[in-house]
Amino acid sequence: MSAPGRSGLPVIPLTPQQRGVYFLHCLAPDSAVYNVPIMLRVLGGIDLGRFQLAVDLLQSRHQALRLTVEEREGEILQLIHPAETAAPVKVETAPQPDLVTATAEAVRRAAEPFDIAQGPLWRAAVLELAADEHVVMLSFHHIIIDEISATALAAELHRAYDDPAALDPAGSEHRYADFCTDLAAEPDPKMLDFWRTQLDGLGTLRLPEEHIAQDHGLFTGDRVGFTVPAKISEQLTAVCRAHRVSEFMVFHSALLVLLQRWTGAADIAVGTPMAGRTDARYADTIGFFQNTVVLRNRLDPELTFAGLLKASRRTVLEALQREATPFERVVEAVRPARDAGRNPLFQVALVFNRRKVEQDWTLPGLTVEPLPFSWKTSHFDLTLTMLHEYGVLKGDFAFSAQRLSRETAGHLVSAFQTLLAALLADPAAPLVDAELQSPAEREAVLALGAAAGRYVLDERQRPLPLGFFGAVHTGRFPSDDYTSEDGTGLRATGERGRFTGEGRFELWRDPVEAALAAHPAVLRAAVLDLDGESVGVAVRRPGVTLPGPRELLAHLQARVPGYLLPQRLVELPDGPLDPAALRAALEAAPSEPAAADSEEPQGELEERLAALFEELLGIPGLGRYDNFFDYGGHSLLAVRLIGRITEELGLTVSVGAFMNSPTVSALATAMSDGSATALPSGVVRLRTAAEPDGRPALALLHPVGGTLMCYGELVRLLPDNLDVVGLERVAGAHPADASYRALTDRYATALAEALPGRPIALCGWSLGGVLAHSVAARLTELGHQVVLVSLLDSLAQRTAWDADRMATTGAELAALAALAADVRLHGTGVLGVTPEQQLLMRRFGVDLDALRETPPEQAARMLEDWGQLLALVAECEPEQAGLPVQLVLCADNPAGYPEALAASWEGLHGSLQQLSVPGSHTEVLSSPAVELVAAALTERITRS
Repeated sequence: MSAPGRSGLPVIPLTPQQRGVYFLHCLAPDSAVYNVPIMLRVLGGIDLGRFQLAVDLLQSRHQALRLTVEEREGEILQLIHPAETAAPVKVETAPQPDLVTATAEAVRRAAEPFDIAQGPLWRAAVLELAADEHVVMLSFHHIIIDEISATALAAELHRAYDDPAALDPAGSEHRYADFCTDLAAEPDPKMLDFWRTQLDGLGTLRLPEEHIAQDHGLFTGDRVGFTVPAKISEQLTAVCRAHRVSEFMVFHSALLVLLQRWTGAADIAVGTPMAGRTDARYADTIGFFQNTVVLRNRLDPELTFAGLLKASRRTVLEALQREATPFERVVEAVRPARDAGRNPLFQVALVFNRRKVEQDWTLPGLTVEPLPFSWKTSHFDLTLTMLHEYGVLKGDFAFSAQRLSRETAGHLVSAFQTLLAALLADPAAPLVDAELQSPAEREAVLALGAAAGRYVLDERQRPLPLGFFGAVHTGRFPSDDYTSEDGTGLRATGERGRFTGEGRFELWRDPVEAALAAHPAVLRAAVLDLDGESVGVAVRRPGVTLPGPRELLAHLQARVPGYLLPQRLVELPDGPLDPAALRAALEAAPSEPAAADSEEPQGELEERLAALFEELLGIPGLGRYDNFFDYGGHSLLAVRLIGRITEELGLTVSVGAFMNSPTVSALATAMSDGSATALPSGVVRLRTAAEPDGRPALALLHPVGGTLMCYGELVRLLPDNLDVVGLERVAGAHPADASYRALTDRYATALAEALPGRPIALCGWSLGGVLAHSVAARLTELGHQVVLVSLLDSLAQRTAWDADRMATTGAELAALAALAADVRLHGTGVLGVTPEQQLLMRRFGVDLDALRETPPEQAARMLEDWGQLLALVAECEPEQAGLPVQLVLCADNPAGYPEALAASWEGLHGSLQQLSVPGSHTEVLSSPAVELVAAALTERITRS
């Protein structure tokens, strides 16, 4: 059940399914990608008054249609408004001169962004062409509706328009809230275990991308449609019966073959939506409950289509049995390599509908038909949608305009239709034998190859369609008969290439090479195989310093999957990028390893550290250069590791220092020379400049978690000649603070002693920004020069709402202390057993699974310490300090939030510089925002 919030409204945390939609909404709040449009042409004369009453009745009956979404202290909540106070949905009306103009206007209105904090999250419009002809537009934010909901609403709209008295305005009062609460419960561990095993080691499907010149926004897309001929539809029915498979399984298998032939990948995952309504009580409840499952298959080209259908059937049925596990929880469990610009786990989706959704929308006494329209969005890199529309099998490929061109999508459509026909005609034939092109298309490709003097062929020496990569050959086929066995006119070059959708020839470029060349200090790059070792080669730009191998590796890790990373990175002087030049460079100046090295730990200290790494990570055989965070390590696990080092080795290690030395070798070195030792003051040296020359130093202030882990990428991007220190607060390793003033006095004194006489710039993210501003004021009182205070998406507690928010937090702080006592008594298994506890943990940014794995005493200390810190910060009253302030605002935060942050700091600074970066609050310290933050910090500190 929902709990009342301070405003008296029922408040429910977003379901895992909704959180995914909300996150993507925040990435692109002005995009229409998560608007769900329904477009109808209505003949017969619609009664506008009756239609408005029907819309009002729908909103009254369904909680989901009266929602708004609000962020409170880091937790995303949905507020259910009473029917009498919810923002009304007023049916907009306007005359239109013709159907084309009316359709364009309806699309424009449907694509307008929703203010999810204010509502309503749906809208309606009736555009009049004539007294008896109208265009009806309904648009919903996806966070409140899915396909089943749309169908149920269609039936209710019909009844409400026909006879409003036949429907109870109250609807099913609590069914929606109950369903959301059920979905928020922890998933079945056995289900998660299945998905961990099923998706283990799954890599990113590398689609052959276009070189798109236009600047397209996130989720901008397009689609190319097609109709399946009646003969192919008949063959489809016959194959389904003969092989005991569904139409979906056939489309899934055919799509796998297309992707294998297009990308060359043999291990392919496809995402597909599922109803997510495994409980019959909620079969017709309005809301967004749709889930996504991942279908993974491994393809052998010699496998027959019949064999693939059998494998697909098993994959689909296994997924259906476990569809209740929320996709977001699966991602958390599998922990795939993340790419900020792509969906995790899959890049291609498959959707199959028995009928077009608009076919369900009717009005009594009127003729209602779906209205075709263009919708320029795409959720994924590529989505194949198949559906039956009035007895005709249709499909379309929706594609990301950032990744692919319309020409390539058109060639994919053609290849899919040809391929589907070939596979259905002979399911017993090997997949590799299935044709991708019609004779006319083959001739066109051969004509292009002849002009370029080089094909592009598949494994069977057949020309590939436009957009498909294959083996490059020079020469030409004897005559125009591509089936000729006489290969004397062809010679393989050893390269991979393709003819693009526009007919231009291009060679395949290694993604690591492309990512390395994208670094601003790199002029040219290559990836070469040297005696079985993958080596990345970089030529620096004139006048700049090339970063070291580990910094370049960090650059690559943010852009390419881990399994593609080179084993070594080296710098070459300008010249040929070939094996001979590389071997000479290696002999002259051997590089340090770029990726994990398997060298055995050396010495007793490294051996004991390696044993602790292996025990906590659950991975045997780690080498001295293996990175703790590359093998599933996270901040809470790092805290556990530090505790074990203290207990077993008798050495105190700073969590912040470990952040910079996360390998066995580096940590052992730091422990031996004393640089890893935690100081009682909480000051940690994160980077020491070789020649500081009295230049300003940078101090980073911890957020609520107390550690400096979040600043890892930022520190790596800062220049080598900058001194960087941090202030951390690790539970059980700091003095007690009686008040907020005592805390900030202690921090200011510690910094003044650590950096005597040095100008200081301070920076903090979230709560760390509040601390940074207060500590800066204390430093000026001590006579220290503060050159900058950088606030990363931080809110000053200025307004009555802020005070009310912190006062309300008091009860939750007490709950933390009570929860800590319960953990000591019963263990960490008691964490998150109620929705209230889950809400509390998420609000404080706690990884609940990780916390459950923490020893009870340590977990209890952390819970108590977080509560104590928040209680101290509740006392903070920001003061005017006359300091230069840099305020970094996240552009993809909820609407109005960046403006509220900026307003909260008004009057508290001497000068103010505002910087907007992409991403949300939790993404400001990761790519691409962190690069902008590092550049802005460096520029301001250098100028000081």
